[in-house]
Amino acid sequence: MFRVPKWLVVVFAVAFIVGLAVPALAADTKGKIKSISADKNEFVLTGADGKDYTFHCEKDAKVRVGTKESKLNDLKVGDEVTVKYDKVGEKLTATEITCERK
Repeated sequence: MFRVPKWLVVVFAVAFIVGLAVPALAADTKGKIKSISADKNEFVLTGADGKDYTFHCEKDAKVRVGTKESKLNDLKVGDEVTVKYDKVGEKLTATEITCERK
């Protein structure tokens, strides 16, 4: 009979858990709002590299302007924002948008 060492089982368990967590990690970026389509739940962000990126906004995405909870249509063109997002294929989906408007 073949016996698997206990430490090997632990290694496989940790590797499995880490493998599940990696896709859940979100990326983030900063830039300026170029345009907003609140009816489509989308906005275009000009990144620090000068490229434009189109983000789809999840229905439960958190939007903050200053310290208060807001909605996508509360943002304005030209606002400096930080966006946390998930990338699935070529689609960028915003999960959190923060604007420190002065």
